[in-house]
Amino acid sequence: MKYLNCFYLDKEKDIIISLYTEKNQMFYTLRTPNHGTGNLITNLAGMFNLPLTFDENGLKIIKGTVPSYYDGSDRLVYILHFGKTKVANIYPDGTVERKASIPAIAKTLMSQTKDYHLDYEKTIVKTYIRSDCKFRSDLHTHMNANLEPDVLIALGICHQIEYPLYYIKKLSLRITEKQQKKLEEKREKIALSIPCMQGNDRHRDRKIDDQVVINFADLILNNIENAEWNIPKIRASLAVMKDGQAVFTNLEKVYLYRYVFTKGKESKKKISLRNAGRIPDCDIARFIHMMQNDQRNSVYANQSLFRDILLWTARTYQKHGIYYVEISDTTLVKKDKALDMLKDVHAVMPAVYKETGVMIRFLASLRRIPLTIVKDSITGADYRDNLQTVQTVSCDPYVAGSDIVGEEINDIRELKPVIQELTGIAEKEKSFVIRIHAGENDGLKDNVYNSIQCVADSLKPGQLMPHMRIGHGLYTANLNSTKGRELISYILDHHVVLEFQITSNVRLNNLNSLEKHPLKQYLKAGIMCVQGTDGGALYGTDSIDEQLALEKMLDLNSDEILQMKHAENTVIEEGMHAYYDKKQKLKKMLMNKTLDQLYSERMSKAEKSMKNLLFSSKQYCSSTVFVKNIEPLPVAGMPVIIAGGSYNNDSHRTCMHDDDRRVIDTILKKADPRKVFFVIGSRFTGSEKYLLDKNQGRFRVYAFVPAAVDERDMKKIKQQDVKIRVSIESSVMGLYKSVNFEILKRRPSVLIAFDGNSAGMNLIQEAKLNRKCRIFISEHARFLKSKAESIEGYVTLFSSPAITGEMMKWISGEKKFKKKTAVI
Repeated sequence: MKYLNCFYLDKEKDIIISLYTEKNQMFYTLRTPNHGTGNLITNLAGMFNLPLTFDENGLKIIKGTVPSYYDGSDRLVYILHFGKTKVANIYPDGTVERKASIPAIAKTLMSQTKDYHLDYEKTIVKTYIRSDCKFRSDLHTHMNANLEPDVLIALGICHQIEYPLYYIKKLSLRITEKQQKKLEEKREKIALSIPCMQGNDRHRDRKIDDQVVINFADLILNNIENAEWNIPKIRASLAVMKDGQAVFTNLEKVYLYRYVFTKGKESKKKISLRNAGRIPDCDIARFIHMMQNDQRNSVYANQSLFRDILLWTARTYQKHGIYYVEISDTTLVKKDKALDMLKDVHAVMPAVYKETGVMIRFLASLRRIPLTIVKDSITGADYRDNLQTVQTVSCDPYVAGSDIVGEEINDIRELKPVIQELTGIAEKEKSFVIRIHAGENDGLKDNVYNSIQCVADSLKPGQLMPHMRIGHGLYTANLNSTKGRELISYILDHHVVLEFQITSNVRLNNLNSLEKHPLKQYLKAGIMCVQGTDGGALYGTDSIDEQLALEKMLDLNSDEILQMKHAENTVIEEGMHAYYDKKQKLKKMLMNKTLDQLYSERMSKAEKSMKNLLFSSKQYCSSTVFVKNIEPLPVAGMPVIIAGGSYNNDSHRTCMHDDDRRVIDTILKKADPRKVFFVIGSRFTGSEKYLLDKNQGRFRVYAFVPAAVDERDMKKIKQQDVKIRVSIESSVMGLYKSVNFEILKRRPSVLIAFDGNSAGMNLIQEAKLNRKCRIFISEHARFLKSKAESIEGYVTLFSSPAITGEMMKWISGEKKFKKKTAVI
């Protein structure tokens, strides 16, 4: 058979359909090479009753015939259907007209489970949107997350960025002998300058490998024979994980891979790019060709990497019919970097706007958790510097407002002093937007209400409510309850806009079931709701796919879509009016000054006017206050992780059932204290408290505690008979990260989840991803049951102590974990 062409059923090039011809017949082969479990292709084959087989390497594939037809013009056309859905028209010359695609949501849910149940009409969708319903903005997205991997790879080649050896090793990239030799020589030299770290060779190796770099263009273009292997691996590293849902720690890792490209340094020694046309991926080759043409354009010649990122971000949005964007960026709150960024924006955006018609503005983003621990307390010093910078740049026409970002693992009221300062800035800059990420997970269901209340309470006499948006708003009190109805009235009274982006909710393990999504209820109540992508390139989506997902997955009708469209129009009009108004005011402020001079003066005033921030509760460094109780985990023995009180939110009352008590009683009775130890959190409620009460010192119990605690928690923890492990996170809801790092990633373990909310779901997801943990979830844990159902085949649900027989086989080591297999 002769190879003809290939195309993809998804944005991330994970579902590949290769086309072949022989004697006027057409055949296809479908592969999912980036998915290691095989769930995606297996569920796809089962849904459409397609023949699943294996290739010569033992990898699962689907093979079939594409029927041929003659259309009304007597043209021969091959039409590929899956079920009742037309997937593509394919012409004899290899031209492919794709008619349907698989949204990132459906792809993720298929990858997550061994038993996929979503309807086929929501799995493979037709890519058409009514013209009067088409959204034209992306109001919720993040810097460094907008460009698809192929564009980043092309930028990395054209700007010849430095690519660290660490990532070459981490991704198992293939390099030539010449490249290998040069890297080894560099490594030997750099290793001499980095002293040995006692008992920490792994960290030293990482530090060395981060500093040993190769010109990325050299890695790809002078290594064309391995490009077909390397490019898909690099592409996969620039989006969240493929085989199922990710958690926030996975997202943070993806950003590190992306920073190599978005914040990259250009190599000192450049190479010729003449081999770019030989790159086996035609999209990357095409992007490089366009970038080389830009270099011959006086408007874009010799641009910095950041300016090119702005240009290509706008071009990407233009392709999707978007013309107004607000991007969250933490650079704009950093004193030493904000002005340089804005100078670049002012230098290139007029030309970008003229070419694309896309207006890009920014939200200066503050992180929601204080990062600096000074001796025994967490201070607001970082926030003070951040807010001074926000106040300085708030007059800039490209600065739309502010944002509070990061994993939602703390009560937003902890940041009320920060919100008060932002509200003060909004008093002076009337168009200033205050956006807060809230309600993204079910751990803190009052955060949406409390976010609005923090702003409302911060208003000065006579001050109007500023433009306010809530990013996500997915989890709140039940909207049908009295408290929920009060929330709806509160949102309406304060004219707050809610932003939704369901693909990131699913891919980041915050949404496992689409049936209870609140968007339709909000729309029915008359609340202004808009769409965002949350940085679509991270999640294999874009503005068009996101709108299709809202329509298909949540069953929005045309009237509901139009209602969102009207809300979007209002926000766009306000944003563009603010841009032009601030542009005229800035022109007057500048007069004979430069941007540097103006912002230097404004920064000086901000530093003098802004007082120190006072946070309500004093925090103590756990590594200091628990120093006598901190012990490393045993090298030998089976960790049994008990998820209960510490994995619930503050408002959820942890209940113990008789069945749960009997499970713990049986384990305490039958397990060997020399071979088994328990791991719990720091709240000591529910199953954790019952375990401690019954154990009475027989088994070793290790409690993971936050990096910082208040006085009440410090006293409570010291009273318990436990050994301490200090988490890397300062919030109880972040404890799952340390349990994952110290146990789930490194050794076999058993997880028994009796109760939990979002933190419990994240712990379960981490356990599932690492495949070294046997997971048991109580049927009584109603918040966790939906999670269990979404990873069918990877967990055991139990409703009685009868299951303890199987538990004991895993706890005792009688049952062992299979090694990972390469067959997919």
